[in-house]
Amino acid sequence: MTRRYRTLAAAVTVALTITPAVASADDDDSPWPDSGSAAVQVRAVRNVVAELERKVELMEWSAARYADWEGCLHGVPVSEYGDPDRQFGYAYDERDGTGLGHMPALAVDRRSRDGKEDYLFLDFASSSDCRSRPPLPGGTAEPASVAQVAHVTSTPDPTSKLRDLERRVRRLKRSARRLSAASERFDEWESCVSWVPVTEYGDPDGAFGYLFKGARTPGWNYRPALAIDRSDWDDPDYMFLAFVGGDRPGQTCQNEPGEAVD
Repeated sequence: MTRRYRTLAAAVTVALTITPAVASADDDDSPWPDSGSAAVQVRAVRNVVAELERKVELMEWSAARYADWEGCLHGVPVSEYGDPDRQFGYAYDERDGTGLGHMPALAVDRRSRDGKEDYLFLDFASSSDCRSRPPLPGGTAEPASVAQVAHVTSTPDPTSKLRDLERRVRRLKRSARRLSAASERFDEWESCVSWVPVTEYGDPDGAFGYLFKGARTPGWNYRPALAIDRSDWDDPDYMFLAFVGGDRPGQTCQNEPGEAVD
């Protein structure tokens, strides 16, 4: 077997390794010719590699955007103070004739050690680096199409075409490894994060709610506050993303992905 055919066989094998499903069961959709000259086979491989490059570029763009997004997140330690059964906690008055009672509420936890707070809420940084960027003109496919034209038009010699395919396939393999690692990191993060149902209890206009006495206001006032929503008859006001308890990416987490608090 000549070097040309060995290179062609290697390129086909690598392309199939990256995308096992690329060869469809339907012969009409399969990119691989049943027979033909080496030039026909090379052209088929080149088309498959070009399609893989376009898909990989989009995936790399998504992975880069996720990395930027993750870099803008920071944790806010929050704990629930008070008894969910309302046996103790913050003073709360519905002002409906039932009198003063107790209610739990959420507050920033400034005392617990890292991992000992009830929840680590996720906050998004407001810096300019974390703001949405304007879309690229023509989308992400534009650079790929230009690069593909360069590949097709700059390698007329058959041997050079095969060498070019080898280089492109090697780049695809490196990209596949990077994307696999990025996917694993996301899976670790997603497997630990939970949905936390939260509702604002109390009146924003101060007609009822939690009793609050400010430093500059005389007497007691009514204020709303956030608390975990455990009711069965109504939807919560908000669903916050948080790490529950000591859950952290890369560790064994107590909750399933996206599981809400009981």
